[in-house]
Amino acid sequence: MDRNAIVIWCISRLETWGTSVGMETFKDEGREGGISVVLGGKVLVVDVDFSVDRADPFNPNIDVANVKTSYAIPNSASGSTSTTDGSISLDAFLAGSIRGFCAAVQKDEEERDPREAARLGILILEQLRYLVMLDRLAARNDDGGIRWFVDIDLLCSTVENFARSEAQAVAECVLLCQLDQISKRFHDL
Repeated sequence: MDRNAIVIWCISRLETWGTSVGMETFKDEGREGGISVVLGGKVLVVDVDFSVDRADPFNPNIDVANVKTSYAIPNSASGSTSTTDGSISLDAFLAGSIRGFCAAVQKDEEERDPREAARLGILILEQLRYLVMLDRLAARNDDGGIRWFVDIDLLCSTVENFARSEAQAVAECVLLCQLDQISKRFHDL
């Protein structure tokens, strides 16, 4: 496979997946050393910035520089639309998925596993399909709007605090058990 074609192919795959699940796609090659792809739904907008390293013209390398989600919230009273930043965890999740796919297809021919690359591509397609489903729910006024996207960040914070307190309780219990065992050993002496 031509290494120069891989860069364009990775980007075209993302565009194709976005289009196939019902998102509008736009590509902007105007950035120095990079290419941006915007995937848009009714509410959800996903900006994917790729960095392209062409230091070796025979072996360019593509990576995900940034993924940024945002939500275009229509205001039916004024007829305008406001934009809200998206979920940081969703941004990181999507960046990791796309980055993993790009890395898999850019491996040397001896190391490249086409089945693994295909599996990673299918996962991205499924993720985009799920986001489109959430986008449709978010576009309906009676279904809670963008909460379908941002509640996970609130839930993660709550779960993290709960896990921290549980871990502390377990650590205290383990410490008490160890102290009890030491006390019994000391008493037996």
